[in-house]
Amino acid sequence: MDIELTAPYSPSQNRVAEHMNRTLVELARAMLQASDLPEFLWEPAVAHAVYIRNRAYTSAIKDQTPYQGWYGNKPNVTHLREFGAPIWILLQGQTKGRKIMPKSQPRAYVGNEDTSKSVLYYNAQTKRILTLCNYVFLNVKQQDPPEDIIITQTPFARRGVRRNRRARGTVSTKA
Repeated sequence: MDIELTAPYSPSQNRVAEHMNRTLVELARAMLQASDLPEFLWEPAVAHAVYIRNRAYTSAIKDQTPYQGWYGNKPNVTHLREFGAPIWILLQGQTKGRKIMPKSQPRAYVGNEDTSKSVLYYNAQTKRILTLCNYVFLNVKQQDPPEDIIITQTPFARRGVRRNRRARGTVSTKA
């Protein structure tokens, strides 16, 4: 095995790796901008982008995902959610409020744990990323846009306008 060194700051020497790094950074940038989360969450955004890319089909491997190539079975993608999606976490232990107070609080989803069924979420109050397995995503249905409202004038409305004009003395001579 030979070790080949590359010149610093010369990405052209490893085109494939640099292309993947650029793709992942652009995905992370788009996810951060779409979710309005702070810039310092770039690391979980890149990790989430890698998690998704490993479970998506690529042209380099025919008819399978990188996950399938490594583990030999199809990945389960039912748990995937949008980066920064609202997630409701159950308050437990020391953070649990009084009896009448809410038992859960909304946070921002930032990724999955690989080894367990836990999720990573961002707490904006403490500016920390935490892990929890007691959570729920609320899927809010998109409402259909309202139909166009057409406003028409009725004959009664026109008469009312003319009467008001006559009272003010601005009616034309046509009757």
